[in-house]
Amino acid sequence: MRKGKILWTISLLLAFWGMIAAGCGLLGENKKAQEGMASVATAGTPQEVQETEHKPAGREQRLQLESSLRELMDKDSAKYQVYVFLPQWDEPLIMGEEPQSSASIIKIFILGTAYELAERGQLNLNQQVTVHQADMVGGAGVINGRSGEPVYTVRNLLELMITESDNTATNVLMDTIGIERIQRFMKVHGFQNSVLQRKMMDFEALRAGRDNFTTAGDVGKFFRLLREHKLVSEAADSEMISILFGQTDRECFPQALPDARIAHKTGELSGVYHDAGIVYEANDSYVLCIMSTDSRGRGNTLSTMRDMAKTVDSVFRQ
Repeated sequence: MRKGKILWTISLLLAFWGMIAAGCGLLGENKKAQEGMASVATAGTPQEVQETEHKPAGREQRLQLESSLRELMDKDSAKYQVYVFLPQWDEPLIMGEEPQSSASIIKIFILGTAYELAERGQLNLNQQVTVHQADMVGGAGVINGRSGEPVYTVRNLLELMITESDNTATNVLMDTIGIERIQRFMKVHGFQNSVLQRKMMDFEALRAGRDNFTTAGDVGKFFRLLREHKLVSEAADSEMISILFGQTDRECFPQALPDARIAHKTGELSGVYHDAGIVYEANDSYVLCIMSTDSRGRGNTLSTMRDMAKTVDSVFRQ
């Protein structure tokens, strides 16, 4: 009898501890399940926050602007490239990436090279340079109308190269600075699709297939860095902007936006017209570059480019 009671007691204790163990296991599983459900519920949160944080500012605005600009382009037979960077955006709108003939807009890279060399003490902007008769070429500019062999400072030549798009000044600067240095400047600053292979008015080089090329992306990037004073230095960039304000070709952007102050450079060849720069108005500024090629009517192309500039400006003012 006593032995039976002992066995019955042992069985009862084993059953009791088994129930406790099962309960603990169930609690553990419930806790794990709850933790798993919480993990699933919150798994998307960091990604969603990340997507929100990294969603490009102005994305919808860029898409709408691209559509509007595309409609204007389609009305003209010319081919266009566009670069737009508005201050409320964190990424530019770039339409077109194929390198094309740069015309005189390539001169902005010579300007940047000169000021970078001056910043490093490798070029004196007040250095005097004699322009020989053999240096003088036709096309745009005022130097080729001078008699004798005039003397200019490097700074004077840079100003004439930009404001008057003077081809003689440009060629003399290319000799003074060195084409290799200009090419290095473009490469170091990331203007990868820009190439300087010939002097201005060098038709022999053109016939041999050597031309100067760039893209709206490279030109727009140049002006964006300049606008943000991140190209050379704040002082150098400010001086370059002052020179670009003196651009005398006012057929495109200035005519479209008469109330704006525009630091810009144009370029023109047969069937080619470019305008690019920094547009200052409404206590702020933005970067705009429009390049056109294969134009069959200069007037139509300029009209289209003006309409495009007005469209961009209207978005900037929103």
